[in-house]
Amino acid sequence: MPVFLRKWRKIIPGRVLQILSDNYQLQLWPMAIQRRKFSDAEKLSILDEARREGVTAVLRKHRLSYSVFVRWKQKYGIGVTQTTRKSQGDRAISELKHLMEENGRLKKIIADQALELERKDEDLRKHNPMYGKR
Repeated sequence: MPVFLRKWRKIIPGRVLQILSDNYQLQLWPMAIQRRKFSDAEKLSILDEARREGVTAVLRKHRLSYSVFVRWKQKYGIGVTQTTRKSQGDRAISELKHLMEENGRLKKIIADQALELERKDEDLRKHNPMYGKR
């Protein structure tokens, strides 16, 4: 707890002080906050609101943690469907195959260039006996 808040702890016993990072306002919340229970409809509306207005703002507004938000998204399948996951997996496999083929082609090009350089070095050594000596 920051030093300047310690006096508040002495003045207001039994309460928690929380600083909101956006505008540095002090909010007083009772110590024993009961666990809130959201209905399925409320959860879906919060998820939809987060999609429209932004995740951070909605989480602050409803005083939710990001882990709860992600758990709800996974539970209700918001944003990612089964077909999307499957198509993403298929796309990743095809992209991997494409990259491996391209990698093989590039290795062949590099090998051809290395052979060409070696051949040119040998030609220079044959025609110029002083090549490579100091």
